[in-house]
Amino acid sequence: MPEFEFGLLGALTARVNGHDAPLGGLKPRRMLATFLLTPGEQLPLDRFVDVVWGAQPPKSASANLYSYVTVLRRALHGRLNRLRSGYVLHVKPGELDVQVFTDLLAQARHDASQGHIAESITVYDRALKLWRGEPLADIKGPPPWIPYIQRLIDTRLDALEERAVLYVHNGQHSDAISELRGLIAEHPLRESLWRQLMTAQSSAGQRAEAIDTYAKLRSTLADELGIEPSEESQQVHRRLLGAPTARARHTDVRTAELRRICADKQALVEAAVARLPASQFAMTIMGPSVKTVPAPPEPLTWLADNCDDIMALVRQAATAGLASSAWRLSAALVPYLDFKIRLDDWRRCARIALVAARKCGDTEGEATMLRGLGQWHIYTDDFDGANECFDVARVLARALGNEREAALAVCGLGAVARFTGDNAEAASLFRDAAEQLRSAADPFGEAYARWALAGSFISLDNTAGAKTELDRALQLAIDSKDRHREAHVRQRFADLHRCWSDEAAAIASLEQALEIFVEIHDDAGVAEVKASLRDLGATGHSRAASGGDRERPCNGGGPGSTGFTTGF
Repeated sequence: MPEFEFGLLGALTARVNGHDAPLGGLKPRRMLATFLLTPGEQLPLDRFVDVVWGAQPPKSASANLYSYVTVLRRALHGRLNRLRSGYVLHVKPGELDVQVFTDLLAQARHDASQGHIAESITVYDRALKLWRGEPLADIKGPPPWIPYIQRLIDTRLDALEERAVLYVHNGQHSDAISELRGLIAEHPLRESLWRQLMTAQSSAGQRAEAIDTYAKLRSTLADELGIEPSEESQQVHRRLLGAPTARARHTDVRTAELRRICADKQALVEAAVARLPASQFAMTIMGPSVKTVPAPPEPLTWLADNCDDIMALVRQAATAGLASSAWRLSAALVPYLDFKIRLDDWRRCARIALVAARKCGDTEGEATMLRGLGQWHIYTDDFDGANECFDVARVLARALGNEREAALAVCGLGAVARFTGDNAEAASLFRDAAEQLRSAADPFGEAYARWALAGSFISLDNTAGAKTELDRALQLAIDSKDRHREAHVRQRFADLHRCWSDEAAAIASLEQALEIFVEIHDDAGVAEVKASLRDLGATGHSRAASGGDRERPCNGGGPGSTGFTTGF
């Protein structure tokens, strides 16, 4: 019987009887890596399309996949077997480095729990020596791998931190301090590392250095996330200062009570957000439950008064392991933070919730936060970052079987393509998304996708196609009573009429859009439409323009302004 060795903790390796298996080129190697990331799981061939080609597979994809499987089956001597609905790779205990690492980690933790510190450190050493570099470092990881690889990286980081704690218990203070400093340099927002470093420094008699470490932690969190250190870190700091450990404010609130508070606050936020004039991405973050009706002053005032408290709840929920509450609260705040152009707060909340979702394995939350961060990256002109976020969100949503969520992520990819000048790619993405959203019975999302598709068609001089999509989008918006989308569709009709040199029709469409923007208090929309009317020389335009810029000014087409958020 041949002996096998498989490795993912570094470059991909597959050895049979001590020799490298003939795996072929990049594509069959990617297929093998996918099998090894889910050993023993039956995988249908269509699962590999995204892995091998991404969003644009060739027409011959199925035939090519069969040929790659043939290469792998020949190289692996019967370990890759065909079943009724797919293929499964059989891996025995001790053959895959990831499984060996996991088993050793479990043993090390058990030894530590029994008080066998030195033995535990030795086993941690054996486990960590299996790592030869970043997982699959020789193959550029496609989006479907990212959740798996991130979990491996997080598990390694947990192991390193746990070993450092044992170093302190074993009197190996210099080893602990050196290890923790290196980890903090790589992961400056992982607060527990800073706490362990303070403890190690204090145990080594370096009290002043430990106090300085706390100051650096506080500065880092303030600069990056705009938050204070957690109560656990503050307690360590108080002990260093020699003060009695003070009871934290509100620490009598149990986790169960925090769950109730999060649920109540989320309901209030969502109720208020539903009454805001939504940005084009509101449905991307919140889904079709976000409705567009006039925004009276009460919800805006309430959100202005309570927004900081809700953001603090996001942090508290994440710290308590309530990932779902953390990311749902963060998502509920996005339309308001967008509306008020509070981009730093948006990023901080999303990053905190994303970390919590990943730590708890909440794939839905991870996908939602990544879509929100994709929008944030667009606002900051980081289109590579936006593309990566939307692409991973798309893959995660498909893995969950949620085609509607995947379609919303595809809309984000279309926006990136539009902003970077690839209108043909944008049109293809928006067309696919529109059909998926139609199948999912999401009229809000479909209206947006068809409106965006029309914009791409206009840029491609396909005015007939643009009119068809705008007609569909307008009917969807009217039927679903989405006044905000209706306004944007009418505004885009003006662009189409200008392509046809029909300025009278363009002015009429703009006046219709303006009336709606005034009605829903979208002052950025009002400002942009007024500017377009001035460009057309319609200085005496509609009486609806009165009472316009009362809530927020146009910010030169940036986030929070209609010019930016609808400009593709």
